[in-house]
Amino acid sequence: RLAGGAEADALARALRSAPAAAGEALVVRLAFDARADLDLYVTDPLTETVYFALSPTRSGGELRADLACDAPAPRIEEVVFATPLAGRYRIGVDHPRSCGESAPAPFAVRAARGDRSWEATGALAPRRFEPIVLELDLD
Repeated sequence: RLAGGAEADALARALRSAPAAAGEALVVRLAFDARADLDLYVTDPLTETVYFALSPTRSGGELRADLACDAPAPRIEEVVFATPLAGRYRIGVDHPRSCGESAPAPFAVRAARGDRSWEATGALAPRRFEPIVLELDLD
């Protein structure tokens, strides 16, 4: 866990109140505030990564929301695998640019499938990429 504090915890609460995943879909969401333009990366069991420059992937992972500095906060990016493959998924977060304030940006990540969910919170310094903030295995 990357230290994110109360702000990251508030973002995690916002993700918990987001709509549930439909059916057997795997839904991965990244929430962040107005300080930064963060990017969500999800690597599937085929080791292909869905992100802003690669969507959809061969396994069906699709980035459904890619938000930047002009979007209202909290910003929530979303990747959906409608019929996820069994295996390991790795979730990463990138902080390529700040939106005025050059400070670490708090974030929360939540992955959900059916009644199961996984969460991570943290804060990421500008121009920093964390390739694995959360890992999960699906049967």
